[in-house]
Amino acid sequence: MNPITKKVKTITLIFLCIIGQTATAQNKLDAYFNHLAANNKMMGSVAISLYDSIIYKKAIGYANADSKTSNTTETKFRIGSITKTYTGVLVLKAVEEKLLTLDTKLSNYYPEVKNAEKITIEQLLKHKTGIYNFTEIENEVQWGQQFHTQQEFINYFINQKSNFEPGTDYEYSNTNYALLGFILEKIYGKTYAEILDEKIVKPLHLRNTYYSFETDEAKNEALSYSIQDKYVRNEMTNFSNHPASGGIVSNPTELNKFLFALFNGKLITPESLKIMLPEERGTYGMGIIKLSFKNPEGYTHSGRVENYISDYYYFLEENIGIVSLTNAVNISTDEVMDSMLMFLYKQAPKLANFNATAEVSEKDFMPIKGTYHLKKTDATVTISSDGQNLIFQDSRAGQAYVPLKYKGKNEFEYEDLKLVFVPKKKEMIFEQGGVKVVYKRK
Repeated sequence: MNPITKKVKTITLIFLCIIGQTATAQNKLDAYFNHLAANNKMMGSVAISLYDSIIYKKAIGYANADSKTSNTTETKFRIGSITKTYTGVLVLKAVEEKLLTLDTKLSNYYPEVKNAEKITIEQLLKHKTGIYNFTEIENEVQWGQQFHTQQEFINYFINQKSNFEPGTDYEYSNTNYALLGFILEKIYGKTYAEILDEKIVKPLHLRNTYYSFETDEAKNEALSYSIQDKYVRNEMTNFSNHPASGGIVSNPTELNKFLFALFNGKLITPESLKIMLPEERGTYGMGIIKLSFKNPEGYTHSGRVENYISDYYYFLEENIGIVSLTNAVNISTDEVMDSMLMFLYKQAPKLANFNATAEVSEKDFMPIKGTYHLKKTDATVTISSDGQNLIFQDSRAGQAYVPLKYKGKNEFEYEDLKLVFVPKKKEMIFEQGGVKVVYKRK
């Protein structure tokens, strides 16, 4: 999955007892995050836990870039699809309370969904339904900026094709977990927000974890940005359109508290946890994925909505949690997570040169680095480096950052996307899907 896996020896992390972690090691990790902040690679917050204690935390960048309101370790972020881990817990609690079974059919609640009579709760949890992923519907980003009722949500995806016969394959679909949230609301007679609060938030005494429809700065929630020559505010998602699949708000400290509680029998029974966790590395269980690397053995989930990109690792045997939540980023968050994992092994994270790539020297890269503007539009694209690859980040809604490989002569490619730079003219030629346009460097 990532470079650290090749280096990790078959020893557990337990020998660290990180309470005794040296100030020098923490300073090196601080230096890494300060380096990311200084180079406009990330804004957000991170935390590492040992059992139920936070042993490292750090916040960088702005919660509001316009007002220069800084992120703090208390700032809250949308956690995107990590919400699915919470929903998996809530569904298994409903099973424990005998309000559902894993064999209960979707047709008991939503017979209008294709193949509903064949689809079980277990298949919804494991993404084995074939139900079309609503976030892949054309123009979903724009649709998702408005509030929609449950029925409007159902109507939005109901006529999409089924991708395969239930139970015959796996394909990640946000629609599965949206439906699970709706089912929870039906069986409890409460909103998803109320169920979350009653079953998880209050028992764990959490103060900064909840589900809501809109981002609220007054509640110390960070806004989401694309990284350009300045931070560009993302279009605001209405999270009524991500019910139980991506709408929870939290911070790294409380997400770690949730993970510790989950893996230590404070939310569901050991029997339910065993059912929830996948056995094979790299596979999806019930709202949780088993890490693809072997040592240390752990579990994960990530999420993205707008440019809130979220990740957690949890190592069950060692009871160590690692959480990263961002509101702007154009570097792989796998690298961020690995750097925190390296900290646990007392290895100093590398401070990459963001003014070059692995194949293009600083002298040749600096003339093409920067923000480019497309004539007669408001669209901008920023070109930067993650230390290895050229990074392309568009300012428009729904656009992720893309790493491109060097092909020679100022040409870079990623799948069908091709960029050609003409430094003397301050131009970037963009080619994709038969479209060819020229951007001018600011």
